[in-house]
Amino acid sequence: MLKKTVLLALIVIAVTFMGSCTKATKLTGTLILQTGQSGDVQNCKVQLFVSSDLTGSPVKEVASQQNTTVNSPFTFDDPVEGYYYLIAWKDLNGDGVVSDKDIVGIHGGTYRPGYGGSQVTVKDGKTTDVGEIVMLIYKELKISTSGSRSGDGLQTTFTYSFNYDATLTSLTISWPGGGADADPGAPGAKTAGTTYTSLWNAGGAVMPAGVHTLEFVGTWEGNTFTIIVPVTVS
Repeated sequence: MLKKTVLLALIVIAVTFMGSCTKATKLTGTLILQTGQSGDVQNCKVQLFVSSDLTGSPVKEVASQQNTTVNSPFTFDDPVEGYYYLIAWKDLNGDGVVSDKDIVGIHGGTYRPGYGGSQVTVKDGKTTDVGEIVMLIYKELKISTSGSRSGDGLQTTFTYSFNYDATLTSLTISWPGGGADADPGAPGAKTAGTTYTSLWNAGGAVMPAGVHTLEFVGTWEGNTFTIIVPVTVS
């Protein structure tokens, strides 16, 4: 009976020892606020995506830790082995998407829409440290627009403004029912926050109501842009 008891005890010890040798799977890193930027990288969302363009739902998400405003570690416990793209961001305006003035960073590059940087490899039973994720204030060019008819419907007025200084190359309006016209007076430098106007009439004919499409083409911070905005005119 004593021999059986000893044998059972040895088996229990062996199983316990084998279990303790099983290594956890982890993915770690640190969010670093880029020099010259202002903000707080603590408590950012850190997300893993399968798709390189960061579409769909994240397969796993954690919050970065409370540490300092410019340095915030994060840890994924037990991520499934595989290949992922990692994005970290703080939703400062609460709109649920990466947008203007949010703090954002990706693994292996600088964030831009549709670009997820370089892959992160997770291996079962290993701790993978992706190193530093550089965080920046994201800037997104936006155009605020409105449109209305006046003079018994004989004139249509569009107003628009940019949230950053930009240079406009062309503004084309597509009208309900077909047809499009370019505003010859629109091109030129545009100052952030300034309201610009585009006036239209058809020589005494009633202007159309409904959804118009305004296509803005230009340059901003060294890059070309095309922004299409629907405007409802009543």
